[in-house]
Amino acid sequence: MKVLLLTPSPSHLHLGGMATVARYREALQGCGHLCELFGATGEGGLKQSLEGTIGRFRPDIVHAHDAARTGVQLLGLRSPWVVSLSGEDLHQDLLDSDRGPLVGEVMRRANRVLVPTPEAAALVEERVPDAVGKLDVVPRAATKLATTGTDLRRSLGIPHQRFIVFLPGGIRPIKGQHRAIAVAGLLRAAGADVELIIAGPDQDATYAAAVRAQGGQQVGVRVLPALSRERMGAAYLDADVVLNTSLSEGAAPTILEAGMLGRPVIAADVPGNRELIRHKETGLLFGNEEDLAKQILALYRNRAAAGSLGVRIREDFHRRFPPEQEISTLLSAYAAA
Repeated sequence: MKVLLLTPSPSHLHLGGMATVARYREALQGCGHLCELFGATGEGGLKQSLEGTIGRFRPDIVHAHDAARTGVQLLGLRSPWVVSLSGEDLHQDLLDSDRGPLVGEVMRRANRVLVPTPEAAALVEERVPDAVGKLDVVPRAATKLATTGTDLRRSLGIPHQRFIVFLPGGIRPIKGQHRAIAVAGLLRAAGADVELIIAGPDQDATYAAAVRAQGGQQVGVRVLPALSRERMGAAYLDADVVLNTSLSEGAAPTILEAGMLGRPVIAADVPGNRELIRHKETGLLFGNEEDLAKQILALYRNRAAAGSLGVRIREDFHRRFPPEQEISTLLSAYAAA
């Protein structure tokens, strides 16, 4: 089978989507299928024509990741095509008065609509009834990143005893990094020797500038550019706790990556995160900034409890999100298309 995979571009601004699509490509090629990526260019990269790529490659199926950013390009395509929905498609774009109708049209006209969880499928069925009957749940694979890159403590000169709180992800309003910065002051006031490290690409220039300004006014907060894929594994291992402060999510790659490396995770109690984290069993879910501060302090004061959460989330993800499950459900969706 020849598969054309579409990823949001430029790729340096959409690292989560790019990582998912790259994982699809590797798994498909491992099964003997021929794959090509469209949209995986960095800033200033050579722009290709989608129509020209389809004409040259002649794929058996086209797979768009993210309805709002790539699926709309396939409206009118006569060849079989499928779309994977992102958390933003589900919880933001579909509800937007301008983008919502177009995202809904993508779901109605795709041959199959792929979602990461049964809960997301139920949400699509409720909001886009025309998609009922062509939904496929394709659970994300949890894979272990290499940990040979330069670690955060050494590169930033952070003392060994200091507690590192790591918040990776694209810097845009829906990711809620400002919530973590507000909490950093509460932790310092409580006497905790904590360093908050935010790392990710600036996906919304205005919001990113505000986050950097807010972080610059707070002791113990650093806002870094996106780390390379080669450095992320070592960065997770250096973290005493990994945060997700999103206002909504699909199936956050950062939570899956951190969990597979046995790092304790504290995540916002929102759809998507609730499907990954079992509160107080494999991680912690917070409702507001006060909850978040209390949960970080609890793990800061009880490192053994933090370590136990890390062990349990790794075992849980290893059992629930094996790579072979992702590729088998993906191929089933292609066959149905």
